[in-house]
Amino acid sequence: MAVDAPPCRRVDIRVAGPFDARRVGKLETSLTLFDLSCGGAFVNAMHEQRLGSTLTIKFDLPGEGEIIVNAEALYSRPGGFAVRFVDLSPETAIRLERGLRALQNDDR
Repeated sequence: MAVDAPPCRRVDIRVAGPFDARRVGKLETSLTLFDLSCGGAFVNAMHEQRLGSTLTIKFDLPGEGEIIVNAEALYSRPGGFAVRFVDLSPETAIRLERGLRALQNDDR
């Protein structure tokens, strides 16, 4: 069963980034993610993304390898747009949380 927002055991695990990522599709394009959390991220991009549109993003997290998420555009602002992760499998949600927790602990 897929979930819209993964259950983070710690409130607002969030890592500033940047994270190299790829937009998956017919033509893969490079992206940079910032402010990555279990629920979403900010995508640094020169193009606007239509509110509510969906995209698939893949990125690597140390210790977890490649993570692929479906994302929905929430809003745009200069320099990019915010997304929330949708339809995450429980396995992906766990890997994402575990990778973010490890990165957060490395920053301390």
